[in-house]
Amino acid sequence: TWDDHASGWDDDPAVRAYANAAFACLERLEREGRLRLDEARVLDFGCGTGVLVEALQSRAANIVALDTSAAMVKVLNDKVASEGWRNVLAIAEPIEDAVLRHPAAFTPPFDLIVCSSVLAFVDDYPTTVKALVHHLAPGGTMVEWDWELDCDADEPFGLSRDGVHSALEGAGLGDIDVRTAFEIPFEGEVMRPLMGIGTRPPGRSET
Repeated sequence: TWDDHASGWDDDPAVRAYANAAFACLERLEREGRLRLDEARVLDFGCGTGVLVEALQSRAANIVALDTSAAMVKVLNDKVASEGWRNVLAIAEPIEDAVLRHPAAFTPPFDLIVCSSVLAFVDDYPTTVKALVHHLAPGGTMVEWDWELDCDADEPFGLSRDGVHSALEGAGLGDIDVRTAFEIPFEGEVMRPLMGIGTRPPGRSET
């Protein structure tokens, strides 16, 4: 289970490299005018131990960090307490339960939703994207990073470019872009995850 990986997750160089590259993507998108980080309300869906939260918290107004792994979220909450991050709320629950138990955390909707290497693992990817976009403010942006599907692999895993585009479009997002997020050589291999980006049309309050 993901709980089994929690204690050493922050010490994994691959995890750090991936999160750093993901944050660099966000900064690049900000320079392109696709999103804003300063004073943004952010939802980190599938936050793990909060390695991406570490970078986001210095820029965002507040962050709701959500993960179903209680052990992962405990590591993040320990960091929140030790670092004094007053703008981070970490919750170990499925999103539908978190919305019911912490309604104020989801109001108003989020300016930015990030999903780092998590959506390929959910049971129903398109439905999950729709549920997330429901909490995205008009004009807000969703960014996901996921492993690209290799149909020729012994055990195919990941998401296709067409599948990502279709899910974002089906959730009501526009200005969609799906591309290779970054390339990072690591231990003789190269990490090349996909990045999917979509923006909720201004003035649209329902998906």
